[in-house]
Formats: sequence, structure tokens, C-alpha cells
Amino acid sequence: MSKAMPSRRNVVRSAAWTVPIVAVTAAAPAYAASCGTATYTWRLDWSNDNATDAFTTTYPAPTTLGGVQTGVATITGPAGTTPLKVTFSSQMQGTMSRDGDNLQLSSSLSPAADNVGGLNQGAGLNISHQSPIPNGRGNRQDISISFDRPVTGLTFTITDIDRQDGDWNDRVELTGTRTFSAPNVSGNGTNGTAPMFNNNAWRPRNNADNADNDSNDGNVTVTFGGTIAANTAIVMSFWNNSGNGNQRVFLSDFTFTALGC
Repeated sequence: MSKAMPSRRNVVRSAAWTVPIVAVTAAAPAYAASCGTATYTWRLDWSNDNATDAFTTTYPAPTTLGGVQTGVATITGPAGTTPLKVTFSSQMQGTMSRDGDNLQLSSSLSPAADNVGGLNQGAGLNISHQSPIPNGRGNRQDISISFDRPVTGLTFTITDIDRQDGDWNDRVELTGTRTFSAPNVSGNGTNGTAPMFNNNAWRPRNNADNADNDSNDGNVTVTFGGTIAANTAIVMSFWNNSGNGNQRVFLSDFTFTALGC
């Protein structure tokens, strides 16, 4: 980060982060035959600042049960559609610990991160680890992402993959059949066999130093060209290669096509 932005190890969670909780009632399968064949280009918009579409996102504070933290984004579309839910489920492996602001919006951080990855999309979803952080893939956070109906052409950006000497050195993997663009990040984001974990995972290119939260230096944009089945998760794994400070990456807005109900 530049001198204008504190190091991420000094970024603390908001003392009073709240988002209105919206009750969601049970419904018939979202992809039932009665929905017809019309598809829509849906947007999960963390900041609800895109005035060019008819979609809004509600994201209540995440909950934790049995060690699993869950956040559910509900996207409301135009008239005639049924709200679509995207679920983010966090499970910790080894001795890694979540930070208190994990699965919260980056706009709740202090200072706020309101333009993650320099994408001009506003806030993103914060994925973070609490200091002191252990090293190695065996100590990681797995984020399972699933949709309540089939989606096609899912696209989003993982931002802020970087390092700070002595504090953190980010490593990220993502399952599924996908393409990606990462001009300033090394690796392909796949899970190779040991000792290839660090060679395959997305990581800072040439050990480049810390990037600002609003910089595109740590961005990986992924696209799933095919269809992801309903309630079938893709999994992002996030861990530390060296250092013992806290660490974080962000998830941008999501876009994809899906039926209206």
C-alpha cells in the first residue's frame, strides 16, 4: 500500500458493522419448469451502486455455527423474477483463524475499501485471516460459493493478491473449469501436488510488494464459461506462504446469466 493507506495489518474491523437482515421465505426450486426459458444477466452488486440494471443485493451479517461461517447474498431482479441467493461458506483448515471482519463488506473496514481492485465497482467481500497467521497450504480458509439455481458465464475478480515482507504472502486457488486473466499475478490458481502448491497457486508476481486495496496489481479475473449446477459449490482456498501478520483479499461483484426463477 502507499503511504496514504495503512498496512493491512493495521486495518481493523468496524466496531459496529451492521446490515439490515431480510427474511427469505422458502420457495419452489428456482429452476422449475414454470419459469419458462427467459434468462437474465444477474449482478451481485455489493455496493448497489450500478444504476444501469434492475438488480439489487441484500447481504446480512454472516453467521457462524459449528465452526462454519456463512454469508448469504440475496439478489432481487426485475418484475416477474424470484430473488436469487448466493451462499458463501467459510471453513478453516489447520490452525489458521478468521479475522473478525471475515465475510463482511470491505466498506465496513477502517479505513473503508470502497473501490477494491480499482474496478470502479465499489466495495467487495472481505476474506481475511487474523494475526499471527501460520504458513503453508495446510493452514488455510476454504470459501465454498454456491447458487440456488444454475448459472452460466459466472465472472468475478479476486483482488489484492500481494505480499508484505514479514507480514503475509498471499496464495489463492479456485476450483472449477474456468479461464482467467491475471496480468500482474503469477500461477494458475490450481491445486497441484506437493511441493507444487506454491507454483500453481495465484501469488504476487516476482514477489512484488504490497498493493493498495484500490490497485489492480493483485487482480485475477475469472470466467466460468459453462454452467454451474444449482447448489454445487466452487471453492476458493486462501493461505499464507510466509510472515505472521494478518492478510486479506477481496471478491468483486459477480455477473452471470440465469433463469428468472
